[in-house]
Amino acid sequence: MTDKILHLCRQSLEHGDRVVMAVSGGADSMCLAHALHRVAGDCGAKIFLAHVNHQLRGEEADGDARFVCAWAREHNIPRLVLRVNLRRQGGQSLENVARQQRYRALILACQHFSATKLMTAHHADDQVETFLLNLLRGSGGRGLQGIPKERPLTAGIRLLRPLLPVTRKEIEDYCHEAHISWRTDATNDSLSYQRNRIRLELLPLLRDFNPGIDGILLNTIEILQGEQILLDALAAEATAKITVDSPLPFASLALSARELSQLPPALQNRVILAMLPENAGVKHVEAVLSLLEKQTGMSIALPGGQQAYRLHDSIALGGLPPDKRIPDTRIPIPGTKVLGNLVITVDIREIPDSMSFWLPEATKHICVSSRKPGDYFYPPGGGKKLKDYMIDRKVPRWLRNYYPVFRSGDDIFWVAGLARDQRFSQSGPGKKQVYINLISGGDRDEQADD
Repeated sequence: MTDKILHLCRQSLEHGDRVVMAVSGGADSMCLAHALHRVAGDCGAKIFLAHVNHQLRGEEADGDARFVCAWAREHNIPRLVLRVNLRRQGGQSLENVARQQRYRALILACQHFSATKLMTAHHADDQVETFLLNLLRGSGGRGLQGIPKERPLTAGIRLLRPLLPVTRKEIEDYCHEAHISWRTDATNDSLSYQRNRIRLELLPLLRDFNPGIDGILLNTIEILQGEQILLDALAAEATAKITVDSPLPFASLALSARELSQLPPALQNRVILAMLPENAGVKHVEAVLSLLEKQTGMSIALPGGQQAYRLHDSIALGGLPPDKRIPDTRIPIPGTKVLGNLVITVDIREIPDSMSFWLPEATKHICVSSRKPGDYFYPPGGGKKLKDYMIDRKVPRWLRNYYPVFRSGDDIFWVAGLARDQRFSQSGPGKKQVYINLISGGDRDEQADD
């Protein structure tokens, strides 16, 4: 058993790695910390320890932190204790909020130690419990893949779980053989948490039906993970074919409604699931697809402050529209303005993910606002009133005031999300190139796979 765990840890390390170990003080994380400490030097890796105190268990939690820090000092491992304050938002469970805050804290620990890898001690029993938990939640194919062995966590940091093939019993056997002590969390026996009920009530019942159920479920997860790789590839290919320009300035992605409706149902589900926040489930996919049968202008709320919109010929996903009309606002060149959930950056130097326009050389600032009566501009195809252009593009009346209209002097040069004025698309004498980056609000939630 010792050899198996040490081998898995060696496989997860490369020469020059800087690795943060997430250590709670339980048997699984102490096993991981001990094993990584044994092999890191031979692998040319540097390890660090991070402990997150959720401040939910008072003195018991403080005792966990002291225990972990004492072990780290004994083994000369740099350590960091992070405390988080848990506040429920949007009806989320305490477990979900704690998970999100824990990973945010661990990302900070990685940044503190300049680490590119974070390792957690999730094991095979966690994998089985997560599968059943997601099954009961109705998470669909993505949730039934279980816990991934490795995934990107944030820019420059990967999350690895070396002990995923190891059972809880094997971990405790390792700890006994190596004379490793650990802390026991009393809340692990509380039936107030759904995961605990699965471990303490559902799994024993399933094992009565089939003592080998754990192995069967792990094998099922492995099969599903392989199938999901294929589905992901097919969905990515389909998404690329049916993606259209989003007509909404606050929605970054739009799909052709006609072409989406022609996909096989399984592929429809996968395409939509890939677009949604990571904590979205089957009910959210079904809600988005139901928009195919709804009239233009309908929308639904999604997790993470996202919205899905039914437009004339597409379904768009993005943030919330502004609360009101965009006020007349000057933006200096260069400069940045925040207007509600819009962040607008203007510069004469190229900006990533920006649009560029050729404005009069003397332009010192631009103006942005909602549309105004009598607005006239020159989109592709010739001059037209902005109101008529929006009608031709089947923009719902309720959306028309949400489009940022950019002006240089009295001339419109861009209606963000709709069209640019052709008079400002080409270089020429007395003109300068100006770059504009427009970002709308709505962050994606973190993955909740464990």
